[in-house]
Amino acid sequence: MELSVPSFTVEATPSLLDDGSDTHCENKKRSSELASMDVDVKRNAGMGGSAKNTAKDSVKNTTKDDVDAFCVDVFASSDVVQSIHDKVIAGYWLVKAVLDVSITRGANKNKLFRGTGIFEDTLQPNSLISIKQYQSLLANVQSQTRGADVSFLLGNALASQWLRSPLHVLQTCDTLQELLTHLVQHQAFRWSSMPLCQYQRFDIHGKVILVPLFTPANVKMAQFVSEIGFATLIALLKGIGKQRVPASFSFTCPRPKNIADFETHLGLKLTFNCPVSSISFEKSALHESLSASIDSASDMTNEPALATHAGLTLSPLISLPDYVRSHVYQSIRAGHSGSALPELAEKLTISPATLKRKLKEFNTSYRQLSEEVWRNYALILLSVYKANNEEAASKMGINDLPNFRRTIKRLTGKTPSELRLLNT
Repeated sequence: MELSVPSFTVEATPSLLDDGSDTHCENKKRSSELASMDVDVKRNAGMGGSAKNTAKDSVKNTTKDDVDAFCVDVFASSDVVQSIHDKVIAGYWLVKAVLDVSITRGANKNKLFRGTGIFEDTLQPNSLISIKQYQSLLANVQSQTRGADVSFLLGNALASQWLRSPLHVLQTCDTLQELLTHLVQHQAFRWSSMPLCQYQRFDIHGKVILVPLFTPANVKMAQFVSEIGFATLIALLKGIGKQRVPASFSFTCPRPKNIADFETHLGLKLTFNCPVSSISFEKSALHESLSASIDSASDMTNEPALATHAGLTLSPLISLPDYVRSHVYQSIRAGHSGSALPELAEKLTISPATLKRKLKEFNTSYRQLSEEVWRNYALILLSVYKANNEEAASKMGINDLPNFRRTIKRLTGKTPSELRLLNT
């Protein structure tokens, strides 16, 4: 299992069920497979290189292999978004998408901006807004618009503007795999497409599985933001790649009444009441070449809109919750049983009390983020990989099996045996 920080990359082969019939040779094979699931934390959480690089230069100079070149520890405290008030989101296109959708669904423009600190007449293509401002804007959208499909429409509206936004440089990608990597693992693009949603990526059983994580951790908005993120990602892959990518979706929520909206915007491969929400792709489909890819972003049309944001710099910043998540996983890998909060605070050159206060600003805590990482790791090991108790406990650094079973029950509400029976 391989972890790209803050996204997860898991390498594993089909599992043998824990039925007691494994031979010594098969057990040895499984041990080898589990060993291959070890985590390479030396992966880039952002674009790599100087934060002063433009998005265009980053895409031209960054390949899939470059993702392995950096570890999350190379981030200085200045590279971590430590406040929801820091202006890091390329807000022009996000706000435009909100207006395009919301006004047609009955929202009042003035009320949409109320309490956000965003002023339409001052927005320019190089304008940046904060996480707090964008979250407030989406909360207004939820309360003022009519229709259960607004989240999907918003995702599609955002994706339809990719040619005029900083995302236009992604047209240089050669394969869908490269395009997906940039969209979900490179922080610079995250801030102009899906700023409130980061993904853990698992490669397992010939599939790429993406588990959404939210910044800030607002439970009330989680489903709404998840739907926006899924719709945006699918629409971007289709719009930039010029081809539809078959995807499967799982949701922790019950089957919704507006199932037709899900099927229209996401497709028919939908499952609900799952242990974890996710989107998955067949890896074979992602290796296809993009016939529409170009050699250089400079070969694009001379649209006036492109020049207006040429000076916009997208930095490879990582949000504080995502930084904590990556640190927690590294602590698990290192076998640390206690809280690593003081160690993390030291890396950020702040006191533990300040770190707690900053996380509270994101509506979360070190404990919540830590348990989220443990829970997702357990769900992947047990419900997807179908690891037996000894294997899963070993990977999670828990030596005592009774304690392992209690931990899994506390984190997921189910026993390890129950999780292995689930289909994700």
